[in-house]
Amino acid sequence: MNKNSQIDERRQYYRIDDDIIFNYRIIQEGNIVPEQDKKVTAAFEMIELFGQMNLQMRVTLGRISERSADIASYLKSLDSKIELLAEMNLFKDDQSILHARQKINLGAGGLSFSTDESLKRGMLLAIDMILSTDLTCLHLTGQVVKVSNEKNNDCPYNISIAFSDITDPEEDKIIKHIMHLQSEQLRADRVEN
Repeated sequence: MNKNSQIDERRQYYRIDDDIIFNYRIIQEGNIVPEQDKKVTAAFEMIELFGQMNLQMRVTLGRISERSADIASYLKSLDSKIELLAEMNLFKDDQSILHARQKINLGAGGLSFSTDESLKRGMLLAIDMILSTDLTCLHLTGQVVKVSNEKNNDCPYNISIAFSDITDPEEDKIIKHIMHLQSEQLRADRVEN
């Protein structure tokens, strides 16, 4: 099996419907970054810092939970509360620089989402998204590969994007996120049955 077919197989296997914080901008040659885009980048950087702090705190929380499950449970709840407050602050008004969570179909090689904006096949997009499993922020570039009309939907267009210039570590983060969500879904299915 050649490398391209292995990559295609990986991209199809690692796919999931997800609800994430997601933003995109059309890339136009020679375009200066607008002030709004700078604010979006700053917001994503703040969330990314939260995610990095969470990763650092997990080791300590693991040691605490070995000594006291009650204290560890309390600290986890406190952390969730802080994250909720931070998210509420980012989306506190209709003029928020980030869109609220959006349903997407995410894969290792691209994503699809619904929008009310008519995009054209071949357009390049700058994509910012936050993976909910560990608040990982990804800043990717993608090309519109398919545009289809949705019937009976507030967002009449379904856009399919293929990531371009995605690095192996970025792809690995997406795959890890998808696998985590898939395993959570399997656990939930077992509990129901």
